[in-house]
Amino acid sequence: MQNSKCKIERQPGPRAPWPSFCILHFALFIALLVASPLQAAPVKERDPAEAEKLYHEIGSSMVCLCGGCREKLLECSMVNCGFAGTARQFLREECRDAERSQDQIRADMIARFGPEIVQVHGDSLLYPVLIAGALATLAVFGAALWYFALRGSTRPPLEARGSKPVSDPSLEARILREVEEIE
Repeated sequence: MQNSKCKIERQPGPRAPWPSFCILHFALFIALLVASPLQAAPVKERDPAEAEKLYHEIGSSMVCLCGGCREKLLECSMVNCGFAGTARQFLREECRDAERSQDQIRADMIARFGPEIVQVHGDSLLYPVLIAGALATLAVFGAALWYFALRGSTRPPLEARGSKPVSDPSLEARILREVEEIE
């Protein structure tokens, strides 16, 4: 007996993902192969002498952050200092790029290694403190000088004591006698 109302249809199963997966990856590979030469623009290099000069100018204003020496970055004398080598290599690569200015290189160093790498920060409160200290020292020195200069002049001027200076007649006679002996 056949039942015509009961038809069993076979539904297709899930499709195998391999063909679409392979096509997608092949397209991605071709896109990367074509796009990679377009992205890697050649870097204009700076003249080696100019790059070395810039390296020393910027490097002399930075300190080593290895944790023990706090010497200048270019003069770190620690034997196993891993920080100085890394920072010097990064600085040397940045200095070779002709499109980077000195301020941009310094900003890159600060961005990578932190603001502690710069000896005196541009926004540091050190400068106002130094100026205030210098002004305070000058004020104290000036006040002391003024005080001791006035302290020595406590005697009234000659005009206030009288019209004729008071002198010892024996001293005047002795001075006249010694002057005659010299002649």
